[in-house]
Amino acid sequence: MSFDMEQTAKDMLAAMQGTLSAEWPEIRDCTERAVREEQDVLKEIAKARIEGAIDEDEMQSQLDDEKETLKAVLLVCKVKAKRAAQDAANAAIEVLKNAIRASVPGI
Repeated sequence: MSFDMEQTAKDMLAAMQGTLSAEWPEIRDCTERAVREEQDVLKEIAKARIEGAIDEDEMQSQLDDEKETLKAVLLVCKVKAKRAAQDAANAAIEVLKNAIRASVPGI
């Protein structure tokens, strides 16, 4: 069986979507970009293991490092989504506040 990084990346995203289902709509684009950016490194790790250049322990060590990188990026994605939601809420409330003020006589 040959290794297909493109399909594996799709499968990774599907697994992430299942795990992050409630947050997925807000972080989908950022998450997909993160996986695309990691693809080359992950492919090199897979290639090295398949070709026997590294053993199982070394592969696991490298994958643990990549997992930490991916986790950090996902946390950034969540922060960006929360920040965007906060900015949107602030803008909406500002419009409401201005509309109320404009309707109050004498202001």
